[in-house]
Amino acid sequence: MGVVIREVSAQSSKPKTNKFLPTIMKWKGVNMVRQESFLAAVKEVVRWAEEIDVTRIGIVGDMHSGKTTMAESIAHSIHKESKLPWAIKILYEKDLMNFENTLKTLTVDTNWILRFDDVSFLDAKNNKKAISQVKEAVTKIRHLEGGKDVKIVLIYNYHYSKGLDKYLRMADFRFFTSVGSEEEDNFEGMMGQKMMGLVKFFSKNRQQGITSKLFLSPHPMANKKKFFYKWRNPFIPVLFWNNSSLRMIISPTRKWLEPICTICSSASGGVESEVDIVKFCDESEVKFTKGTFTGVIKQFLREQGVNCYSAKTVQARRYLDKALEMKVFNLEELAIHYGLKPTVTKMRKKLDGELVK
Repeated sequence: MGVVIREVSAQSSKPKTNKFLPTIMKWKGVNMVRQESFLAAVKEVVRWAEEIDVTRIGIVGDMHSGKTTMAESIAHSIHKESKLPWAIKILYEKDLMNFENTLKTLTVDTNWILRFDDVSFLDAKNNKKAISQVKEAVTKIRHLEGGKDVKIVLIYNYHYSKGLDKYLRMADFRFFTSVGSEEEDNFEGMMGQKMMGLVKFFSKNRQQGITSKLFLSPHPMANKKKFFYKWRNPFIPVLFWNNSSLRMIISPTRKWLEPICTICSSASGGVESEVDIVKFCDESEVKFTKGTFTGVIKQFLREQGVNCYSAKTVQARRYLDKALEMKVFNLEELAIHYGLKPTVTKMRKKLDGELVK
């Protein structure tokens, strides 16, 4: 839906473009403005998270404005776009009220995306004891007991920027799913007057989307034409602030990004398998041998915060980590010593059997 200046697909040759005009492209068959890319915003987060020990993301908006859905999409896209392995865990009020003990349940040596479902109850006026505990735990979060330093991404959902304790609302990135009149005052104080035109446009645009099921791109098109998106089909408008610039992006649901994701589905625990595990494993062991496939499962589970290696292997890994912190090693020499070489191959196995039932 929308007035298209030009369509650019991944297969197209280089088009003649006017650098001052927005570019229309297709994302999974849906027209969108390139400058409003959700994935471009997430890649900014990923680059930061791969370098910085603790990354804080705030998702701010009214109830039912899409905060939880956005948190799902962000967490999913981080673990898909990053070169690092990540595990995801959703934390609820009961987990936050005893946050230090919650941290002790996290497996060490794993990079974690921790989604705080709603921290609005930790408002600045109440729950002072809980706030103090959370603040203390957050300062120590990258040093999980018994393990090496890891990367942590914290995703907070809350209703109103200044409703939280000042320390807890500090963020490296913020996504706004709605902006009320009080929040507009916060924007002006945080970003300055020059950003307020976009903020007011966003508020009006979101209201239009809810009532008319269409919302507008803020970018001017050729010949003064307008580009519209269908509301929640599959996008909603969101404001993205990276502490230096503000822009409107379009956010899809996680299931639109990828209908099936075991890592995301397991984030809250209690997920039910869609396949017969015994049959799937039997079929996989025929393809790769039982020893090989068991090793792959162990490796995958470790990346997801479940360490199933023997105590001796875990001890040896921690020993190696500490050794690498004490002295510089040539990793190529280590590999050569054990006759190890990088593997380049294709899967070469059909995805059949239980997977296609």
